[in-house]
Amino acid sequence: MKVPKLPENIKVHPTVWRSIKQISIKNKKAAGKITQKISSLGLDPFPDNDECTSKTVQNLKKYRITIRRLRCIDIADYRIFYAVRKSGDVCVYAVVDAKGDKHDDAYSEDSSHYKLIKLLHAHWREC
Repeated sequence: MKVPKLPENIKVHPTVWRSIKQISIKNKKAAGKITQKISSLGLDPFPDNDECTSKTVQNLKKYRITIRRLRCIDIADYRIFYAVRKSGDVCVYAVVDAKGDKHDDAYSEDSSHYKLIKLLHAHWREC
């Protein structure tokens, strides 16, 4: 998968690209739309309209990590987790499959992606 050119204020962790590549194996159209949504965060990092909503993840708020979860109608099976820095940079930490049996895992505080987000928030030097 070729990594697309994104706005300069978007920083995407390499694990996100791996997740999108795995999604593209099953659903190329969804992978393309996820990439479009990530790109659009560069223009509007706090979407709240009929198509997409962005909310602060409550169970990470207690760690003083302000991570947002993007949920969109056209990629309803997936969630994008990101943070917006004071500088205006948008740091994308994870893309998670939120359908079926994994639905609870998408919102569970003990899930692997929340642990990854906490680790990346503390150690990812680009963001």
